Amino acid sequence: MKRKLVILAFLALCNASANAQIDIGTKIGGVTTDVRNNANFSDQNRLSYQFGLYLNFDALPLIGLQTEVLYNRTRVKTLESIDGLKEGMKGMGYWSLPLLFQIKPLPFLRLAAGPQWNYHTNKYKYKLEDGGQAFNNFMSMAFDAQLKVGSSNRLYLRMNRGLQRFENLTDGNTGKINRWEFGIQRSFMK
Repeated sequence: MKRKLVILAFLALCNASANAQIDIGTKIGGVTTDVRNNANFSDQNRLSYQFGLYLNFDALPLIGLQTEVLYNRTRVKTLESIDGLKEGMKGMGYWSLPLLFQIKPLPFLRLAAGPQWNYHTNKYKYKLEDGGQAFNNFMSMAFDAQLKVGSSNRLYLRMNRGLQRFENLTDGNTGKINRWEFGIQRSFMK
């Protein structure tokens, strides 16, 4: 009986330790978007929003891994009609899936970097003359900083640099979306 009690206590301790390493919560914030390397689009920042969930795993005291499922609203402005894509503001939704490798140099600060995949939710809304999609799914590189401001809240700031072209225009340019993301993430577990 004593042996079973010791094993049960050990398993409870291991389970509590594993739970302390995993954090799940919500994120909500703003997004500014600009387009680089394509003169057909305005390079002015456009403000929009994002929301979603995150999962954080602290593998070691100074190293962690965070993944997220985020909905980002992105707005870009075309300066002229090209390939059947009309001039004006274009609102697009993206589901973003980042995989961030984190370091924690201070107890209240996390720095992270990693790839982010962006999946277009309304890619059939904007068509080119040939019937093709005007906008693509694309990959970006995310650089992230999180500042702990309470037991369950963190402020975040992320720079997202587009690595792949987000549009299918035949003008020879390779437009890439760059975003600044900022907001608050709140833990369900703390």
